[in-house]
Amino acid sequence: MNAAPAAPELREMLSEACAIVRETRSVIEAALEKGFTHRSKADGSFVTDADIAVEEKARTLLASRFPAHRIIGEELPEAGGGHELTWVIDPIDGTKSFRHGVPLYGTLLALLHGDAPILGVIDLPGLDRTYSAARGLGARCNGRDVTLEDLPGDRALEKEIIGIGDRQQFVSAGRPEVFDALMGAHPAVRTYTDCFGHALALQGAVGAMVDFDLRLWDTMASKVLMEEAGGRYVCFQRTGEELRDSRFDVILGKPRVVEWILDRIAAQGGDRGSPKQTPGGIS
Repeated sequence: MNAAPAAPELREMLSEACAIVRETRSVIEAALEKGFTHRSKADGSFVTDADIAVEEKARTLLASRFPAHRIIGEELPEAGGGHELTWVIDPIDGTKSFRHGVPLYGTLLALLHGDAPILGVIDLPGLDRTYSAARGLGARCNGRDVTLEDLPGDRALEKEIIGIGDRQQFVSAGRPEVFDALMGAHPAVRTYTDCFGHALALQGAVGAMVDFDLRLWDTMASKVLMEEAGGRYVCFQRTGEELRDSRFDVILGKPRVVEWILDRIAAQGGDRGSPKQTPGGIS
């Protein structure tokens, strides 16, 4: 495999990725104005015609700017192949929120070199925030640097908010006891689902986000963003030999808070000391 893109090329790719999510906002705005249809997928989750339209738009723009690159998206078949650089798209992460008019959804775009994420963008149209990062280039929100400060000591832990996904995600991951234990062990555990919860962890509004049973497109952008912001990202890979089919259980946020959560998982019989290998490794 060739080396990952050098900083100047990666910086240009990041600029292009941010431009692409800005263009996909117009598709979302049109859907909100004109209305959209929805249906249930085989896994029981929702998909709207806006999801499809956003992914089609992103794919068209990516193909025109990076014609040799592979593309994987949540809603449409894989395109390209044979190239070591792969774009991963989640057109609307938080479709349930989008469908119900809750503005806490977003578009996710990541770039992988082999299996390792090297670029990530989380765009939150309803909040007019775009989080962007690339390996070695730092993290930003709307062009301003994002730097995550760790806790000064354990006593501050009780004042932190811990974000967590829906309990059903933990049931699907076979670990409902993790959800229940965290709810009982900390005075401020709140459900902030989807990429909105990840964005809260990035900006330090919550001490950490615990999000289980994710797919590739749900989490690759967050890994780059969190690590470039100076936080910690831990991921436990579940089933699936192929990258597209894998499931991931992730914890991301301030290092001391992440460490505390890992200790709680260990107390529930989790593999505290040896998270399973995932794309891009473990940090």
